[in-house]
Amino acid sequence: MRENGKRALWWFLMMLVTVGGGAGCATAGAGPAARTLWESREQFVKIEKQDKPAQGIAPANAHPADVPVERLREMLASIEVRVADKDKTVPLFYDEELDILSDKLHAGLAAAGPDEDVAFAIIGHYPVLLGLKERMVTTGRVFCRDGRLDIIFGDVHRPVKDNEDRRLYPFLQGSRAVARQGAWALTARAGGESFAMERPDWITFPIVGSAAPAVAPAVREETGRPAVPSAVSPAKPAATARKSIEERLRTLNDLHDKKLITDEEYRTKRQEILNEL
Repeated sequence: MRENGKRALWWFLMMLVTVGGGAGCATAGAGPAARTLWESREQFVKIEKQDKPAQGIAPANAHPADVPVERLREMLASIEVRVADKDKTVPLFYDEELDILSDKLHAGLAAAGPDEDVAFAIIGHYPVLLGLKERMVTTGRVFCRDGRLDIIFGDVHRPVKDNEDRRLYPFLQGSRAVARQGAWALTARAGGESFAMERPDWITFPIVGSAAPAVAPAVREETGRPAVPSAVSPAKPAATARKSIEERLRTLNDLHDKKLITDEEYRTKRQEILNEL
């Protein structure tokens, strides 16, 4: 009996060590949870940790950043998408999506830290045939750095089926490490904000000035909260205009090299850009 009691005590102690050690490992490995800013069924806008690039660690973002809602809306409204089997481009986002994203991304960029991105997944209803509309999701991650706003897309106008098991068909988030490829190409809307392309799924908009605070931010008297430095500054407008034209020309050359626009479209658009000099 005494021997059986010793064995029972030994097994009890081993279970305590195993359970306690496992719980300790789980706690140590878990990072801070994402902070959800908006959620509607499968749609969301949230602040989450930066994803890692293929090599090394992502450079710190210039966060918190104050990019005005109106400027964000114009940027997002300037993005169009061309599907491989279609002749014309369509807006990447429509009004309802633009209203939600511009407001929530503004809040996210203002609240995010240097090691955080703002991720989103939003579903719109897009015309497909004879007045019919189809639910399609677009996902991405947004962050500011080096005087510009970056958007890395994951899914672009991906059809969303009813009762689709998201465990089997998860939404694909934009990734620094992995380029998302599909039967689509992103283009700039004529007359809209210009952007450059780091990859087919990664675009950057220039914003004047740095979004990163150089010193500890002052406190706003009316709210008692830290004042977030603006990501938009009127400084050096001429230099910014030249940079914008250079980026647009590089983007145009890249589209032409990839056979995404015709020779005639290339010549016409190039002349339009050069006329702005």
